[in-house]
Amino acid sequence: MTDIQTITKELVKFRNERDWEQFHNPKDLALAINVEAGELLELFLWKDASDAKLER
Repeated sequence: MTDIQTITKELVKFRNERDWEQFHNPKDLALAINVEAGELLELFLWKDASDAKLER
């Protein structure tokens, strides 16, 4: 089994244990991705590109 298959199996198990499958349809997943992306973008709102660099 590849790493991707192992991770996918564990994610499906996690989802199923919480009965979240009902929420995992293309429409709801697309909406959720957009909400999360919006929250991430808010961190960069009104900043210069130099202020948005990742610090390591």
